[in-house]
Amino acid sequence: MKTVGIIGINVLVGQTLRKCHLIVQNMEIKAFTRQDALTNLDIAVLCTDNKDSVVLAEALKDKAEFIIDMSSEFRLKDGVPLVIPQINASEITKDTQLIASPNCTVTPLAMILHALRDYNPAEVFFCSYQALSGGGKKLLEESKEPSSIYYRNCVPQIGNILENGYCTEELKTIYEARKMLKRPDLVVYPHTVRVDVENGHSLGVTIRAAKEFNLADVKHKIGFYSGIIYGDNIYTPKEASGKDEVFVCRVREDMYNKKIIHLFTTMDNVLKGAALNAAQIAEYIVKQGLV
Repeated sequence: MKTVGIIGINVLVGQTLRKCHLIVQNMEIKAFTRQDALTNLDIAVLCTDNKDSVVLAEALKDKAEFIIDMSSEFRLKDGVPLVIPQINASEITKDTQLIASPNCTVTPLAMILHALRDYNPAEVFFCSYQALSGGGKKLLEESKEPSSIYYRNCVPQIGNILENGYCTEELKTIYEARKMLKRPDLVVYPHTVRVDVENGHSLGVTIRAAKEFNLADVKHKIGFYSGIIYGDNIYTPKEASGKDEVFVCRVREDMYNKKIIHLFTTMDNVLKGAALNAAQIAEYIVKQGLV
C-alpha cells in the first residue's frame, strides 16, 4: 500500500485534493494539518504557503520518497521539475524528490500551447478573469462584504505590483510557461484580473505562431489533447466548475494575419489548476513504479 500524505488539509486545495478520485489502486491517503507530526510517506503533497513549504520540504527529506509542492517557492528553482503531467511527466525520475506544481493561471495556457507546438507559437497575449477561490477561503469570505474591493467588481491586480508595473501573478505565467514548455524564447504578454466569480479561472488568449494556422487542424489538435474539451458552443466557469478538464471555445482565425488565432478557455482552478494536477502527478509516480 502506497501512502500519500496531504499536508495542509484545512486549506481549500488540501480539502479538494482529498476528494479527488485517485485512480491508482492500493493508495492510502493520510491527512495532516500544519501542526501535526509527520510520518513516513511515499508521496507528500504540500498544500502550504511558501514559508511553510521551505520548512516542510527540508523536514520531509528523510521521510518522503517524493514531495509535491503546491506553492510558488520552488517552481523556478533549477533541478526541480515544474510539472503538468500532460506536458512533461517524463521529467519525474527517482532522482527528482521535489516536484513543483504550477500556477493555476498558467496551466490552461501551457496545455493549449503544447497542443499547438507543431505551429511553434512565438507570442501569446492573454487577459485572465480569475475566480475568488484562487485567493483561498479568506478571499471568498471577504468578497461577500459590500465594502470589499472584490464585491461585484473586477480588480486588475493579483499579487503585489512590482517596480516594472507587472504584478507577481503576471510574472509567474511568463516564467513558468517558458520552463514547462522548454521555450525560453516564448514571449508572453499577460494581464491578470480578479473577478467576482466564485470558482473557475478564464482567459481570453491570442497566439501568434511562426507559420500560418489551419483552423480545422487547430481545433483538432486542441480537441484531442488529453485533458482538454473543445466545443464550438460557449463554455463559462459555470460549466467548468467541478470538472477535471480544461474547456476551450471560440477558436477563430485573426482577420488580418493567418499566423494569429484567438480563443477563450476556462477551467476549475482548484481542480486542474491545483489539487487535480497534484493527484495526477502522484498517480504518475505510482504507475511508473517510482515508489
